[in-house]
Amino acid sequence: MDANIVIAAFLRDSTVRRIVTLSVLELLAPEFLRVELEDHMPQLRRRAGLSEAAASEVIERLQKYVDFLPAEAILPHWEAAANALRGVDPEDVPYVATALSVPCDGFWSDDPHLKGQDLVRCWTTKELVEALRDDGLRF
Repeated sequence: MDANIVIAAFLRDSTVRRIVTLSVLELLAPEFLRVELEDHMPQLRRRAGLSEAAASEVIERLQKYVDFLPAEAILPHWEAAANALRGVDPEDVPYVATALSVPCDGFWSDDPHLKGQDLVRCWTTKELVEALRDDGLRF
C-alpha cells in the first residue's frame, strides 16, 4: 500500500481505516514510509484535528497492521519498478518494488497513474472493498 492510503486511514475513521485494520489482510509498505509519517506527523495531526497523544495512538494502531519492509528487501526489485513507472512518478517506485519483493495479490493505491504499469496489480479502495465484500466480509 502507498502513503496516501496510510494517510487517509490516519486522517479519519473511514472505510480505508477499517480495511487497514482488518486482520485478514497482510499489508506491506517500504520502511521509509514509517520515517516519512514521523516527519510529517505535525501537519497530519493538525489536518486530522488530533492531539499529539491521540495522533500517536492512531498511528501506532495503524502500524500494527502493516509490515514494513527494509530497503534491502526491496532494492533488488527497484530497477524493474523504476522501468515500469518510467515517465510516471518516481516517488511511487518503492511501492511497486515492495509489491515485487514478496508473493502478493498486488498493492493498494488510489493513484490512477499506477494502473498504467503492468508488473503487479494495483487495487483501488473501491476494487478492494468489492473484492472483500465478494469474499463475505462486512465492515
